[in-house]
Amino acid sequence: MKVKIKALLILGLMLSFFLFAYIRTYMYERKLKKEGEITIGRIDSINRLPKWSIIYVSYYIQNKNYNYHQDDLHTGITKKDIGKFYEVKYLLSSPEIIRVNYYKQIKDTIAILKAGFPREEIVSPPK
Repeated sequence: MKVKIKALLILGLMLSFFLFAYIRTYMYERKLKKEGEITIGRIDSINRLPKWSIIYVSYYIQNKNYNYHQDDLHTGITKKDIGKFYEVKYLLSSPEIIRVNYYKQIKDTIAILKAGFPREEIVSPPK
């Protein structure tokens, strides 16, 4: 009987954690859709692991540099895309929460400079 109660308690805690995470993600997505601001981010590097990849992106908000990493969720991004610029949507209240639009590459140098990237970072890709 005690084993069943412990198992139900553990299962309940796990479900509560997943429900909390799901609701939090949903709220951020909704807030990003309604209140999201647009800037430009650059792919700095890609870590290829056996079963997935991690994409590292840098971006500027109010002249402050932020770095973000994201699991490669079949974005089609390859090592050839390192140094390329893409549209980034962020929350002004939480600038570390972003969504990168990998379908919208930015090639306009003036827009990239206005987003906060120094000219040196535009000309030469990150190392």
